[in-house]
Amino acid sequence: MNSRITTSAPGALVPAERLADWSAMARGAFAANTLRAWRADWEIFGEFCRTLRLEPLPASAKTVRDFVFECLSNNKKPATIRRYVSTIGRAHRASGALDPTASEEVKLALKEMGRRAPARQRQARGLTWAEIEMFLTIDPRHLRDIRDRALVAVAYDTMCRREELVSLFAEDIAEAGDGSGSVLIRRSKTDTTGEGATAYLSPLTMRLLTEWTTQAAIEEGAVFLRVHGAAGAGTALTAQNVTAILQKVGKWIGLDKEEWERISGHSARVGAAQDLLALNIDLSSVMQAGRWKDTRMPMRYGEKVLASRGAMARAAKSQGRA
Repeated sequence: MNSRITTSAPGALVPAERLADWSAMARGAFAANTLRAWRADWEIFGEFCRTLRLEPLPASAKTVRDFVFECLSNNKKPATIRRYVSTIGRAHRASGALDPTASEEVKLALKEMGRRAPARQRQARGLTWAEIEMFLTIDPRHLRDIRDRALVAVAYDTMCRREELVSLFAEDIAEAGDGSGSVLIRRSKTDTTGEGATAYLSPLTMRLLTEWTTQAAIEEGAVFLRVHGAAGAGTALTAQNVTAILQKVGKWIGLDKEEWERISGHSARVGAAQDLLALNIDLSSVMQAGRWKDTRMPMRYGEKVLASRGAMARAAKSQGRA
């Protein structure tokens, strides 16, 4: 977060300096993407305050409450607004200022927001193995296609988030005797201490990955690189590139526009979770494979699968209603 948005009002200087000190320390404690998201949230709140000539740091509870309803009137999603409020609270605590988001006024604003707007977020469309397998039957035409085949297979096997996928290193891939392999995920969203985790790679994925790294002459560093025509592989892909590649997969297998537009950089992860639950693999194993710390997201991804084999579904079969 950046203290530039604070005004020159009396008393604002000390919190601004404290926030700047905290921001410098936070660079070593949080992922770069997390810090960028906080900075963007804080800028949005700062722009709101500048427009109305309000003090952002320290902000009053009324200012934050008004900000909540302004965001709601601009059709911001409840989850996004809650994230903004969380960032505002963190900035105040980091600067040593009184946290306005802890006030009853703001809590009531968020509760009212929940009653006004549905809290359920639109879920990314999963890419299941059946769909990925369909994509893999398409013959690759050039180096970019070879890369995309390997990327999609690795994304599915490892259940990597898009940021994790572009951070995989060639030297962290190990082959097993049966043709399968593993890869070290050095850091993930839920692994803030950098302990790392090892993910499985199927023999098929290892073959696709070996074809890509051989053709692109990759021996170390980032596994997935940009491809520049005849010039070959270049710099590492970004998280945004992963989303574009997975959406391209959706187009190639013939999904409707409405369907492939719902594909995100996490769609292979979502599809893998759905497949594992459909195979009746226990939830704890699914959580371990996807490196989830709680059950909320895998259960959300697999809610239709879980509903189809839940208590009422089993009752329907027993009662002859199936």
